[in-house]
Amino acid sequence: IDPQNIQECVKDALKMCARKDFTSISFPALGTGNVQVSQVADAMFDALVEVVAKKSVSTLRLVRIVIFQTAMLTEFYNSMLKKENTDVQEEEDTDAQEANFFTESNKPQKPERFVFMDKEVDPACFHICGDSQAKVDEAKQWVKDLILKEQDSSIITDDAIINLTTSDRQRISNMINTMGVRVEQESSQDKLTIEGITKDVLKVTNEIQKMLQRIRSEEELSRSAELASTVVEWQYQQQGGQYQSFDLIHNFRLEQANETKKQHVEVTIQGRMYKVTLPNGPATDNHGNSLDIRRIDKAAHDSLPQYWDTMPDNYLCQSFPIQPGTSEHDEVLGLFQATCQNSVLKIERIQNPSLWRNLQIKKQEMDSKNCHQNNEKRLFHGTCPLIIDTINANGFNRSYAGKNAAVYGNGTYFAVEASYSADDTYSVPDSQGQKHMYLCHVLTGDFTEGQRDMIAPPAKSKSTTQLYDSVTDDPTAPSMFIVFNDIQAYPAYLITFI
Repeated sequence: IDPQNIQECVKDALKMCARKDFTSISFPALGTGNVQVSQVADAMFDALVEVVAKKSVSTLRLVRIVIFQTAMLTEFYNSMLKKENTDVQEEEDTDAQEANFFTESNKPQKPERFVFMDKEVDPACFHICGDSQAKVDEAKQWVKDLILKEQDSSIITDDAIINLTTSDRQRISNMINTMGVRVEQESSQDKLTIEGITKDVLKVTNEIQKMLQRIRSEEELSRSAELASTVVEWQYQQQGGQYQSFDLIHNFRLEQANETKKQHVEVTIQGRMYKVTLPNGPATDNHGNSLDIRRIDKAAHDSLPQYWDTMPDNYLCQSFPIQPGTSEHDEVLGLFQATCQNSVLKIERIQNPSLWRNLQIKKQEMDSKNCHQNNEKRLFHGTCPLIIDTINANGFNRSYAGKNAAVYGNGTYFAVEASYSADDTYSVPDSQGQKHMYLCHVLTGDFTEGQRDMIAPPAKSKSTTQLYDSVTDDPTAPSMFIVFNDIQAYPAYLITFI
């Protein structure tokens, strides 16, 4: 008997396992009485590697080599180590194939869930040998514990994840490649799971959080710019040419500077930096070239409510307490107490000319589009005391949708009855137990039933691109309305109650 005969014998036995769909086989240490132990080990492992690589054993899961003489164990172990580095071209995963003589081989399993950005990683194989199964199991558990000790995971849940740019995704991919972490995006698209070595997970998590913070800031700027463009338009005129409009961002920054009484602001026009003198121009570059500037007030014709109090020129918004006993106070109190018996401590009128004009422009558009005037309702919205100033200054923000409930879409929710909004879930008590609720002007327009995860109202029919203006829980008897455009609601009165 020689090593070649041993190799052929093992191959034949493995092929027989394939034909008979066997799942395991045990070999003795063949021919060790006539051939050197190292040669026997090499021949047997060569046969095993060759047959497994050809995928000719689809059912075989376990191969044992039984060694009765302890002195032979080292030779077989050394041979196995040599085969570990054998370059075998496999056509499919052979993770389940094991070479076991009190030995176990473990490779990482492919993830079943969708992976945000995957990286092909060469698996690390551990071959554990011992003189008993118990000791092999003990060593295996020790290795597992050691790996887990250095591993960590982090979960980021944020609506801004869906807006990660191509550049952001490439940066995450680069971090995956350099640090060996795994980043997985859930099917809901708003959750990322980062797994890997603790320090790498922390670094990647911090970098992703910075990306998301930038995205949120950009979204807020874009939203503010869009709102400003509905009220005012800044334009520039080159010599001999027609007036041209600034882009939305520059338009917003010019208006912001004008409202805060700044004397100058820098803008970029056709790639060149200009310094604008406010409020009437001109805009001048470093070479002394100048452009005429003008501001068009789109809402100049929209008058503010006559019952509003006079505001200082430098105030963008202001709240005014409403005196009990006045018709204005009685009207708001009556709407609140129609369904809610909580004690009202005070009622304040919120005056924000910019937000009010935005609402009026949107209402005119909706009245014309829908061919009727029944587009506005007075509805309630419970709030947290921490964001009252933000709502007063900037209006409602649909980006906060889903903080309490988003069963009918990811918009801003308004209740028909004050009793619904008075719940602690929506009107969050402050440290003194006082709660807050807005009575709002809301442009509900034409509406239909909402659905979870909606980010905009659906189309009115399959044959049109015209959308509904809002959605509700029940079109026949609504208890709430959801709007997806921030300028469709105005926080008219703030009610403080207990």
